[in-house]
Amino acid sequence: MSSPAQFTTESAVLAASVGAAVLYQSLVRSPPSFPRMVIKTASTALLSATSFLRGGPFLLVGALGLGSVGDAFLAWDDETSFIFGLASFLVAHILYILLFLQNGPGGMDDFNIKVHTILSKNWRAAIAGALALLVPFMISQLMPRIGKDLRAPVVVYSLVIFVMALTALTLQSSQVILGAVMFTSSDSILAAGKFLVPASSGHHAWMHHAVWVLYYAGQLLIALGFLSL
Repeated sequence: MSSPAQFTTESAVLAASVGAAVLYQSLVRSPPSFPRMVIKTASTALLSATSFLRGGPFLLVGALGLGSVGDAFLAWDDETSFIFGLASFLVAHILYILLFLQNGPGGMDDFNIKVHTILSKNWRAAIAGALALLVPFMISQLMPRIGKDLRAPVVVYSLVIFVMALTALTLQSSQVILGAVMFTSSDSILAAGKFLVPASSGHHAWMHHAVWVLYYAGQLLIALGFLSL
């Protein structure tokens, strides 16, 4: 059982994370800068710290920590930072996959029961079906519009986040499932905004805000879903 002092510390760290996320929302369209990067990174780094303080699973702490590293890279606009950010989130999604597999029915080994769990509820099957359509569609749209050096990393990343969302659908926590779907939606909008929507389009304003809200809220829901177990 957590002591009152420990609970206060955990609550303060979580509140700081939410505060940083809200502050970054007001800076999401600002030019890249070091203070902007720090605020963005702090939001997810503090979620990782909250998970650690609460004794959350190591895979959760690691996934959130890598997410904060990815945030630091993606706070800049150059291609090198984008590649490193993509790599950070790729590993984070792999950790989430392992976490979801461990905590889903059948553990790490029984994939038949996991498939049965997804197909047992219409809403789970519908989400899985929508993802199965969305991922190849996004890949087909992105391939002609990105450089050859980015094609393989983008395909691998798209498939990994697809598996991440599918494994989340095997869990009993609707909170974690919603968080994973929001995270996936955020990445889809980010990719569309970066590669598919013309730079002159007025849609970038709402897309930037949507990416951040869906991303942070998704990570928050996943974290709180596991910490409440």
